[in-house]
Amino acid sequence: MLTTQTRNRVMSIVITAAVMSSPAFAQDCEVKLGAVGPLSGAAAAWGLAAKDGAEFAAALVNKEGGLPLGDEKCQVKVVSFDSQYTAAGGSAGANFLESNGIHATVGPVGSPETTGFRPVAARSGIVNFSPSYMRDVITPEFPLAFHALQAPITWGPILIPRAKEQFGFDSVMVIAPNDQGGTDASGVLAKMYTEAGAKATEEYYQRGTTDFSPLATRIMRQNPGAVEVSTVPPGDTAILVKQLLEAGYDGTIGSLGGGGLAPIVEGAGSIEDLTNVYWLEVSPSDAPQILKMKEDFKQLMGRDAPVNPLFPVLAISAEVILDGISKAGTDQDGEKIAEALRGMTPKSRYMGEAGWRGKTEYGINQEVTFPPGLGMIVDGEKQPTAIIEIPSE
Repeated sequence: MLTTQTRNRVMSIVITAAVMSSPAFAQDCEVKLGAVGPLSGAAAAWGLAAKDGAEFAAALVNKEGGLPLGDEKCQVKVVSFDSQYTAAGGSAGANFLESNGIHATVGPVGSPETTGFRPVAARSGIVNFSPSYMRDVITPEFPLAFHALQAPITWGPILIPRAKEQFGFDSVMVIAPNDQGGTDASGVLAKMYTEAGAKATEEYYQRGTTDFSPLATRIMRQNPGAVEVSTVPPGDTAILVKQLLEAGYDGTIGSLGGGGLAPIVEGAGSIEDLTNVYWLEVSPSDAPQILKMKEDFKQLMGRDAPVNPLFPVLAISAEVILDGISKAGTDQDGEKIAEALRGMTPKSRYMGEAGWRGKTEYGINQEVTFPPGLGMIVDGEKQPTAIIEIPSE
């Protein structure tokens, strides 16, 4: 029997006929799709992006009459789980999906939960798309794990020199939580900043910190030309930026961890209070295709699309997963779903066709190549997002 705490962590969402104009589904034909990520705490925006992305993709398919599965069209049901950004939560999430007969999921999101999720998912036959930046997010050891975007090792050599050339900084301090969710990506970023000619230092804080004024003081003492907030969760980023600006920092702020601009603006108070900022957009937010996706979300779901930049990435991941399930002819066999995914071209109704890569960095081609973007505020003026094409392998 589920405890009250566990029941509160588990959110099962069925996209109903009220949302989808009551299409006629094949009798007793249902496809289950999971969504695993932190739905509470400082990283909740990331987990909610996974949940909303999966629900939206399901709603689109259901509105069109269901997902083709053999000779039938099936209703897609989304079940989400709060993994709380911990390894234990990730493991619990995989066990929960297995117990509910779910063999494909959007997420887990962060490195700690991905670490806990993968061994259970491998044993249970659960295909999963994670946007984590952990060093071995995909590996031949876990052939059911796919990567929903590219990590710093892929786009860093492209974006960092562009940012350095634009803003002219010669030193950078990389900030991150002091666990695997922060250290894996931040160490790689620091190395790439150094290789690009900017002296890089790393500064870590205890996850769960709510007062960043001591860290802001340390940053001010070192006075780096840029502060890179890297993999700092959105809630923490807002507090850190607020206290850093209050301390008098007037250098450049970078966010190449994928948190986007919104938490930086929240910390500053308004976009007008920011002078020089650059950030990775894991999906190019002002591209017409992404704007169309958000318009469709509002029309179909009856509310504004999430502002978190992971939302389009994970909505596209859900599209790709559902396509794989359809081609495999089953939602109950993770091996068949993974095989179907490997043999197909990843496609999105919004972003078109992409490819697979990952062999060079990870030893397995299971990372999608939908393009990210680079956003900049230069001397107080927001620039158009530059779309960064990523080659397939």
